[in-house]
Amino acid sequence: MGLTATKLMTLAPKAGAALLSAGAGDVTFDVTSIMSDSVKTVQGQAFSVLAIVVPAIVLITGAVVGIKFGIGWLKKIKG
Repeated sequence: MGLTATKLMTLAPKAGAALLSAGAGDVTFDVTSIMSDSVKTVQGQAFSVLAIVVPAIVLITGAVVGIKFGIGWLKKIKG
């Protein structure tokens, strides 16, 4: 590592701390509201995916079961 990289590595934490503390009075950071919003977003996305996937699974399962019973019924008639 060169001299500039070493200086950057030693100054970066100080610069980050200065930037974070500069607006400390103006900005509030509430973990509970952030987590609550995140959970609500994930819940909404999961339900929207389920709204698409569940009918497709029911349709495919119904088709497979119907075909199996239909083939069995035709074999019985032929048989």
